[in-house]
Amino acid sequence: MLQITDKGVEIDDLYTIQNRLVSAFKSIYGENVNLDSDTPDGQLLGLFSQELANIHQAVSFIVQMLDPYQATGHWLEQRAMYAGITRITASYSYIDEVIITGLPKTTIPNNSIYIDKNKNKWVTTEPITLNDLGSARVKFRSLELGNYTVNALDEFTPSTIIIGVDKVTANTKSYGGVDEETDAQLLKRFMLSHSINNYDDRQGIQSALMNITGVTKCVVYENYTNKTDEKGVPAHSFNAVILGGADEKIAEVITKKKIGGCGLFGEIETYYLLDDIPRRVYFDRPKKIDVNVSMVIGRYKSFNDINTEQIKTNLKSLEFEIGENVYASRIISSINLVDGFYIKELTVNGSNIANIGYREYAQINNVEVLIDE
Repeated sequence: MLQITDKGVEIDDLYTIQNRLVSAFKSIYGENVNLDSDTPDGQLLGLFSQELANIHQAVSFIVQMLDPYQATGHWLEQRAMYAGITRITASYSYIDEVIITGLPKTTIPNNSIYIDKNKNKWVTTEPITLNDLGSARVKFRSLELGNYTVNALDEFTPSTIIIGVDKVTANTKSYGGVDEETDAQLLKRFMLSHSINNYDDRQGIQSALMNITGVTKCVVYENYTNKTDEKGVPAHSFNAVILGGADEKIAEVITKKKIGGCGLFGEIETYYLLDDIPRRVYFDRPKKIDVNVSMVIGRYKSFNDINTEQIKTNLKSLEFEIGENVYASRIISSINLVDGFYIKELTVNGSNIANIGYREYAQINNVEVLIDE
């Protein structure tokens, strides 16, 4: 029976509901009433049972979605808004300067599509005509929303051939693109938001930094002792290590959140104007450490087909925090999402552990899977 208890909402499954209705009907019409599924009364009870089960499930789902730690999608967004947090939406990536060379006076229409080496599509933001030397500079925008990376000197191939265009090369690096925040990322920021209003607190500063658009990883190291600690942070100082986000916004948050007299540490130096006084801010950007995973696996049965590509995809999608070591034993759960094999050997960077520094973060980029026949 649908009821509210101190543990939450309790509902019955379809089988329990139907048995309860059958017992109720027999108490009214007698034990000899025929309620088999091929009778009109039995079919009517089946319809009632299914509708009641649907109602029970709907009520249970609503209660679950009102819990921010279980909510998903728009339900999670609604819960997060109570803390003043909204989902970070995706934005386009841009390249300020792309050089196009070819036949002089060649016209290239607006929204012409070009493809980078990673198969991502980019469009011109305005129509252009090559000059007398056969060259022009134009701004590119990614065709799709999201964070797409193009480095200076990377070349593009045209999606549609335009006669007179010989070469298209990026002259500056791409910037600005942000992928839409996932439910897991939004929930993490929401959980951290409980500490945003703290002032004299490392967790409060970290929470506020995580709330900056574009920030994907952040850790704040605090040293309240009288000497430099093992992380290299000087006495009575803190060190923010942040991946993503604009320098100016980071400087603003740190300036407003840190307590007076607390020192700052980091290799990046920037300024923020507070009360018409330029405040110097220091922080660090983490270095990405590529982790290579190598494994030898065996088949359960000789004819089993093992999806090695899915194994690689699962491992490459793992996220690691700043300063988090990668243990071979802890990534096994992601490997075991694929069936049909057992692990004989497994190493990360040739060992059982890939040690990550305090200002580094791990990313699995290469996975070698060998099948021992």
